Amino acid sequence: MRRIWTVAVAVLLTATACTNFLDAPKAVADPNNPTVASRNQLFVGVQANTFGYYEGYVPMLVCMWMQQCAGINSRFVQTEGEYGITAGSLDFTFSGVYVGGGLIGIRAVEASADASGDKLYKGIAEVHEAMIMMLTADAWGDVPYREAVSNKSNAVFDPQLQIYDDLLALLDKAIADLNGGGAGPGPIDLVYGGAKTQWTQAAHTLKARIYLHRVEKLGTGEYTKALTEANLGISTPDNDWRTQHSAANAERNVWQQFQTTSGFGQDLVAGAELVNIMKAQNDPRLTDYFGENPNGGFGGFDATVGTTDLHTVSPLAGGRASDPTFRQPLITYDENQLIIAEASLQTGNAAAAAAALHNVRSLHGKPDVAATLDAIMTEKYIALFQNPEVWNDYKRTCLPALSPAVGHTVIPGRFLYGQTQVQTDPQPANQNDNITTRRNANDTNACQ
Repeated sequence: MRRIWTVAVAVLLTATACTNFLDAPKAVADPNNPTVASRNQLFVGVQANTFGYYEGYVPMLVCMWMQQCAGINSRFVQTEGEYGITAGSLDFTFSGVYVGGGLIGIRAVEASADASGDKLYKGIAEVHEAMIMMLTADAWGDVPYREAVSNKSNAVFDPQLQIYDDLLALLDKAIADLNGGGAGPGPIDLVYGGAKTQWTQAAHTLKARIYLHRVEKLGTGEYTKALTEANLGISTPDNDWRTQHSAANAERNVWQQFQTTSGFGQDLVAGAELVNIMKAQNDPRLTDYFGENPNGGFGGFDATVGTTDLHTVSPLAGGRASDPTFRQPLITYDENQLIIAEASLQTGNAAAAAAALHNVRSLHGKPDVAATLDAIMTEKYIALFQNPEVWNDYKRTCLPALSPAVGHTVIPGRFLYGQTQVQTDPQPANQNDNITTRRNANDTNACQ
């Protein structure tokens, strides 16, 4: 069952690219040679892979571990929601970072764009590269990057903080390339249609994310850097980075696919922590995220006790669960404003923090509250429903204050490397022992 989910969801959109958009034999024959598949074909596969990565197995685990969602019915979803993952659970997810529309395909797009002098196209591909590799370093820590696209059979696992440095430099280059001329991908770009302003803003918000991810290890000076980037980041909800889907069977929103056709949709429900917070705040997004429970109200399954009456538990609902064309938000104006709020507060500018928090709450019809760190991070916890970035926020701030799943004392801080990687490469073996006691380099202290 776990393998069905891993294949069907974590890699689904990569497969979609082959069956619906690309000439599959040419696309996979030599992904390093853009003369085999056109740049546009390769780039559609890249986008599909990015969408699948941010909608698939990784965000499902995070959604449960962060108690926005919950697994029930004692099948694999509940087991993994209660931290029962293995290297096999993450096999296809980890390999998907590199193959298909992953890093290999991205580098092929970049090389093709560079060869033709299309800097705009190359810059967009570079932002995708940073997006993919940031999440990979966030989740696994040390991973292959500098040698990942090479002839080496066992590429060196680069240190997580070095990867963050490399990605910051890559994003600086991407921002320059985005403004360097060229026709770009135009409508082949399923996110922004090749618009350099939107891509430049997204790149700055992505840089702000990375600086936040370094705060716990490198200190509060990273907040100043994050604030600088966020002030150049996504400036309006119209510029949100969202996925793209159609109603075609294999091109649907991945969350909707899992809820409606996987056979396990009834096992993934609302998490008590998020539902309780939203009810307490009378947050109008409650009905966008969740449906009524059998008793006619809203409630969530409490993974910390594991015995919640299922008649009180709400299903996942709204477009995310029912609309095959729903465009899942990946990087948003709300997130960018809340980065400004957190970074401003932590650098001594309470007024700027309050203004940014107000911008988000007023957008969703909520009254102002004092701009404390708890209020800012709780608002971000709501806004980033189904977004793996909420895990990084929690590891950094320990907010909202979550208790671990029943039978555990610590919420996981990292993933296990995929089984194939472990079997074929001895490098990660000593880091594959525990997801709770072992921390990644940027996460020096577990939340208690």
